[in-house]
Amino acid sequence: MATTAATEPSPVDPDIGAGPSGFFSARPQWLQRYPVLAAQLRGFALVAIICTVISMTIFASLRPLLGLQWANALSLILCSVLNTDLNRRLSFGITDRALWWRDQRRGLWVMLLALMFTSGSLWVLHEVSPNASLLVELVVIVAGNVASALTRFLMMRYWIFRRLRRPATTG
Repeated sequence: MATTAATEPSPVDPDIGAGPSGFFSARPQWLQRYPVLAAQLRGFALVAIICTVISMTIFASLRPLLGLQWANALSLILCSVLNTDLNRRLSFGITDRALWWRDQRRGLWVMLLALMFTSGSLWVLHEVSPNASLLVELVVIVAGNVASALTRFLMMRYWIFRRLRRPATTG
């Protein structure tokens, strides 16, 4: 009698971008061995792009009204809910509403990591160059978000959505 190990639920469409012109068409060998991880990384990258564009738009709009740090914090907080929801769907394949509030609360904790990176980076930027342009500020924020992205993905995979990694119990 052959037994198979329980696998993680796959994201909504694990084959997106897997074709010849897809995002990960030249996947490293280790990603080919872990198709669920590859699909999660594809979804995470897509969500990161979407949320970064939205966050930068919010930041640029609020910057003249609220100042540097408040505009940064508010843009990250507003995008955190969207980020967690999109990652639930696109990266981790969760389409039901069960545990949505818990996931969002945990997503806000993860957002604090990005806030620390970006706020600290902006503080250093303005210590070094007090008259930095909006474009330079945006680049620094993106760099701070990129710096926190690996940790954010790992926290989502192994903390927020760890329930997906538990094998199904048979009754």
